[in-house]
Amino acid sequence: PRSAERASEEWKKAETLGIRILDILHPDYPSLLREIFDPPAILYIRGKRWDSDLPQVAIVGTRRPTGYGINCAERFAEDLAARGLAVTSGLARGIDASAHRGALRSGTTYAVFGSGLDFVYPRENRKLAEITEEKGALVSEFPLGTPPSPENFPIRNRIIAGMSLGVVVVEGAEYSGSLITARLALEGNREVFAVPGNITSPNSFGPHVLIRQGAKLVANWQDIIEELPHPVRERVLLPLIAQMEAAPQPDLEGVEKKVWDLLSVHDAVSIDALLARVSLAASDTYTALLSLETLNLIRQLPGNKYVRRL
Repeated sequence: PRSAERASEEWKKAETLGIRILDILHPDYPSLLREIFDPPAILYIRGKRWDSDLPQVAIVGTRRPTGYGINCAERFAEDLAARGLAVTSGLARGIDASAHRGALRSGTTYAVFGSGLDFVYPRENRKLAEITEEKGALVSEFPLGTPPSPENFPIRNRIIAGMSLGVVVVEGAEYSGSLITARLALEGNREVFAVPGNITSPNSFGPHVLIRQGAKLVANWQDIIEELPHPVRERVLLPLIAQMEAAPQPDLEGVEKKVWDLLSVHDAVSIDALLARVSLAASDTYTALLSLETLNLIRQLPGNKYVRRL
């Protein structure tokens, strides 16, 4: 009986604060989060733009970033949000806050708390939390009144990783919490991306370790989109492809035009397949590819493959 009373009190308090409580079977509960080993039984949600079907990409990193890390986090977040993805992070100072700010410029962001939603931590991000609530949502599994205890943050990291299709690590030192999030992403069969940094900076330790272990090195938003599931990739790229196809063709001649005509924005073409189809000397083909890259018309992907640049 006492548990039922406490649950009723919690429900009324949440309603007063404009917070929704979703159980794991609720249709608005993130379907990806249900797939992890230990999904939270309930989620507290406060925000005007919560959409559990919106594909999410997490951006995480150190609480003590460099200027380079801040710029990278904001740029990646802004570019991804502008293309219809939600950017998820933990509202911590540093990279997390930068990711939220970048996403808010162009789209939606979700902040996962390591406390009850009636505690904003750190306090310096209170205004950022208010804007996130207006243009996205605040999320937690912790009951109202739960303080931001240190042990809560590794626990909440599994929600950040679990709701997302992939996790981007921007900067992180040797014992950074962002490495915990990356490990949880791997355990949940999610993509892990890492932004390379200065080899002399301690903050580059985390991303560089992940890259050595097989995480994808990313330099722009396209590098992330290419690794996401096909329906998401198609949804993001189709408008850009249509816009590109409607644009006038570049003024090319000779070998460059032949190589360009064999490439597309849809599928990457390996160098072996290209050489077999172009009927030109390998040296001429490589020269044409280099020229097209210099003109910013094509991109080289891992595995020595090429696509037209969007």
